[in-house]
Amino acid sequence: MKKNYRIVSLLLACVFFVSVLASCSGGETPEDTTSADTTTAPVPDNWPEVEGTVIYVDASAEDGGDGSKTTPYKSISEAQARIREIKSGEGLPEGGITVLVASGEYSIKDGIKFTEEDSGTETAPIKYMSAEKGGAVLNGGVTLNASDFEPLSDDEKAILNDATAKEAVRKIDLTKYGLTSEDLGELHQYGFSSKKPSSGRGYSELFINSERMTISRYPNANAEDPNLYTGSGDGVANFDILTTGEHEAPSLAIKERGVNWNIDELWAFGYFYYGWSDAAVRVADLDTNSLNVILAQNVTFGICEEQNFYFFNILAETDLPGEYYIDRKNAVLYLYPTEDFENSSISISVIDETIVSGLNISYITLDGFEITGSRTNGIVVYGDNVTIDNCLIRDVRYNAVEITGSNIVVKNSELCQIGDAGIIAGGGNAETLTSSGILIYNNYIHHWGQVGRTYESAVELNGCGITVSHNEMHDAPHQAITWDGPNHVMEYNNIYNVCLETDDCGAIYTGRRYDWYGGVIRYNYIHDVGSDTAGAHGIYLDDALSGQTVYGNVIANITGHGIVLAGGRDNVIENNLIINCVGNSISFDIRAREAMMNGVGDWFYDITLTMSEQLKQAQTRPAWLEYFPGYGDIIPYTADYAGDIYDPMVSCNPSNNIVRKNVHYTVDLKNNKGFLLNYVVFINMSTIEENYDFIDLECAQIPGYSSGDCTLTDDAVAYQYGFEKLPFDEMGRIDS
Repeated sequence: MKKNYRIVSLLLACVFFVSVLASCSGGETPEDTTSADTTTAPVPDNWPEVEGTVIYVDASAEDGGDGSKTTPYKSISEAQARIREIKSGEGLPEGGITVLVASGEYSIKDGIKFTEEDSGTETAPIKYMSAEKGGAVLNGGVTLNASDFEPLSDDEKAILNDATAKEAVRKIDLTKYGLTSEDLGELHQYGFSSKKPSSGRGYSELFINSERMTISRYPNANAEDPNLYTGSGDGVANFDILTTGEHEAPSLAIKERGVNWNIDELWAFGYFYYGWSDAAVRVADLDTNSLNVILAQNVTFGICEEQNFYFFNILAETDLPGEYYIDRKNAVLYLYPTEDFENSSISISVIDETIVSGLNISYITLDGFEITGSRTNGIVVYGDNVTIDNCLIRDVRYNAVEITGSNIVVKNSELCQIGDAGIIAGGGNAETLTSSGILIYNNYIHHWGQVGRTYESAVELNGCGITVSHNEMHDAPHQAITWDGPNHVMEYNNIYNVCLETDDCGAIYTGRRYDWYGGVIRYNYIHDVGSDTAGAHGIYLDDALSGQTVYGNVIANITGHGIVLAGGRDNVIENNLIINCVGNSISFDIRAREAMMNGVGDWFYDITLTMSEQLKQAQTRPAWLEYFPGYGDIIPYTADYAGDIYDPMVSCNPSNNIVRKNVHYTVDLKNNKGFLLNYVVFINMSTIEENYDFIDLECAQIPGYSSGDCTLTDDAVAYQYGFEKLPFDEMGRIDS
C-alpha cells in the first residue's frame, strides 16, 4: 500500500535528443568515439565468415585502414562514417551491411551515437557484430593497474579508525590516468521520488572483477548491529540517533569514530520512513557530542522512528576489503584491497554519457558486445526494428538498457552489476491498444538495484503490448518486473532471490489503476522471494489493480503471500501452484471498497477518486470498449456518488474476480497459514471456487522440491481435483 511510483522520462529524453542532435548536426560524421589499446593482438587472420557486404574494425589495427579484412578500420565510428557515405552514394546493398568488430577493448570517450542517418532498411539492415561473443568491449571506464596503488602516508593513516586498515588500505593517483575531478562526478541525492540528479549524470564507481565495490560506510553491512536508528519521528530532517539499551554501542562509537569524519563529504543512506522508500542525502551537520544529525535536504515522506540507515563516503571508515573512498577534489582513490588484488581486474567508470545511443533509428542490430563503465546508462534506443542480441551490459550507474519504440528486441543478453534498472521498455499506444511489438526474451538479468534500492526492476514495461518471456532474474533488493499500461505479457520467466531488503513488495508487482487491463502473468517460476526482514510476495496486484490474468505460475518459498489480490476487480487467478508460503497462498482484500465506505479520512480515498477519473477517460476509447467486454458498464466511483454502494459494477467493489483451481502445498508445518485471507462478506461479488490446500511433509508429490524442481508427480492429489499440469521444464532461459 504505497504511493504510486512512475519513472518520468520525458525530460531526460529531451535532454538526450538535444545532445544527440548537437553531436551530429549538419549531417557531419561524429568525432571518433573509440580508440584502441595498441598492445592488443595483431590484426586477426581468421575473421569469422559473414555473408554479404562486410566492414572490418580492429582496435589493434594501424591508422588509415580502409575497412577491408586485411586493413580494417581502427574504430567503430570510422565504419559508421563509411556506411553513411555508402547510403548517400550508391545506396545500401541488398542484404545490408555487417560491421565485424574484432576482439579487444574500445575506449569510449563520448558515447557511440546513432541517428536516423545510420539506419538500415527492411531489405538492407545494418548489423554491428563482435567477431567473438563478448570479445569486443566498449568500455567507458578506465582500467587501473594494481601495481600503481601505494601505501598511505602517516597523516592519512591517522585518519583511519581501524588499526588493521591503516596498513592495508592503498591509494592511487588518478591524475596519472588522465582523470580530473570533473571526470569523477559528484555524489548526489537520490531516492524514491528522485532517482537521478537534474543533470542526468552519475558519479564514478569502482569495480573489481566486474563487481561493484562499496563506498566506505558506517556501520558496515552484515555487522553485528548493521543499522542506526532515528529517534524523534517528527518527520523532519533533524533527528537524534542516540538510542538506549541494545543500541547504545553504535551511538557511543559515533562519539569516538566521528571525530575523524569529514562533515563536508558525509552522506546518509536509508529507509527513513517506509521500508519501500530509500534515499541517499548529504549530511549538513553531525554533532558527535549530542549525536544530533541534520540532513541537508528533506527526504520523501520524512523521517520515522527506528528506521534503518547508515553513513557513507567516509575515508576514516575504509575498513573492510572492497571498501573505497574517492577524494574527488584531488582525484585520489583509496581502497582496502580485496583478496588476490594483484591479479584482479580493476576499473573505474568514467564516461558521463550513454555508451551506445540511438535516436530515430531503425533496422540496426548490436550483436555480441560487452558494454561497460558508464556513469549513466549502457544502451538507450528510440526507434523501431532494432535488435540487441548476445550482449553483456554491466557496471553502469543507472540503467543497463532503455528502449522506446516498436518491434525492438532485447534477447540472449546478460545484464548485471547495475545501479538502477535492467531494462526499461516503452512503446505502443495504450489509448488505441496498439501493441508495441517489443520483445524481451531469454536474457540473464541479475544484481540490479545496487545503488537505487527501491522501484528499480529487472524489467519495467510502459505503454502497451510488451512481451517478457523466458528470462532469468535474480538478486535484487526490490522487485523483478513491474508495468504501466495494458496488454503486457510476462511468461516463462525464472525469478528468485528478489525483494531481499525492502518491505511491502512483490517479485512481480504493480498497482493503482483501473485502466491497465489485459496484463497476462503465466507460467513463471517465482521462488525464494524475500528475507527474514522483508515482507515480500510472489505476485502483487497492489491497490485495486484490475483486469489481470494470473495463470499457471509456480510460486514457492515466499516470506509473504504467494499472490496478493489487493482490492481490484475483473482479475483471473487460476491454476497456480503455490508451495510453502509463510503468509497466505492467496491474499484477497477489499481496500478500495473500504476507502469508499470510510470516506475522506481513509488513506486510499483520494487515490480511488483519481483511479475513477482515469477509468472514465479509458471508457471514452472505442478500442477499449470493443476489446474488454463490459468495461463500459463499470460505474466510476466519485465523491458525489449516490447510487447503490453494493452494486457490483461500482468501480471500488471487488467484483467479477475469478479465483479458481489454485493449489497450495505445505512442505513445512511452520508455514501452514491456510489458503485464503478472505473478506467473506464481499466474496459473493466474485467467483471463489475449487481451491485446495495440501500438506506434503515428505515431498512425495514434489520429489525434486529440495533441488528446485517443482514438478508434481503424475499421481499428485492436485490432479484429482482438476488442477492442470504446468510446463515447469519450459520456465526460464532456453538455449540460444
